[in-house]
Amino acid sequence: MNNEFLPFKTFPDRETAENFADVLLQKNIAYQIEEDSLVFDPSYANNPLNKDYFLKIRQRDFPAANQAYENYFAALLDNVQEDYYLFSFSDEELKDILAKPDEWGPFDYLLAQKILSQRGITITSEERKILKERRYKELAKPENEEPSNILGYYLVSFLFFPIGIIIGWTWSYSKRSLPDGERIYAYSSEVRRH
Repeated sequence: MNNEFLPFKTFPDRETAENFADVLLQKNIAYQIEEDSLVFDPSYANNPLNKDYFLKIRQRDFPAANQAYENYFAALLDNVQEDYYLFSFSDEELKDILAKPDEWGPFDYLLAQKILSQRGITITSEERKILKERRYKELAKPENEEPSNILGYYLVSFLFFPIGIIIGWTWSYSKRSLPDGERIYAYSSEVRRH
């Protein structure tokens, strides 16, 4: 498992993915860029907008990669244009960025800290660590299904057998990745038991 390459970041085009990969290359972090597109494009247009590019790294490299990006973007903070959208955010909105770093890029996360600091609001490294731990716990919570939904899925499974297999497999084996690369089951053990 430790040598498996897991999605680290997703990009809309290969060029951006390769630019981000350069930061990893400078730190000798092994990576792969994988194209993900629709298997079947019903429009037959081969639309490049239907493609995503995954920058994948090993799980053990997630902390080093995050630190590499943080260092890279920290060097860019002094050259931010005054009309950058974060400057119009309220203090609460900036604190929300610090509370949910996985929803924002490392640049916005660092800039939010800087803007708050300029406004006289200091968030200590200990407070940032607590915010990240809370967010990880929130993201690690498995999904649940309502009992009525479970009953409905059983009914559908009996009427349309193949659909039941797909639902059961999804509940049992679906996993998602946390921002640190850890893979967890998407559904609670109770739902997985069904």
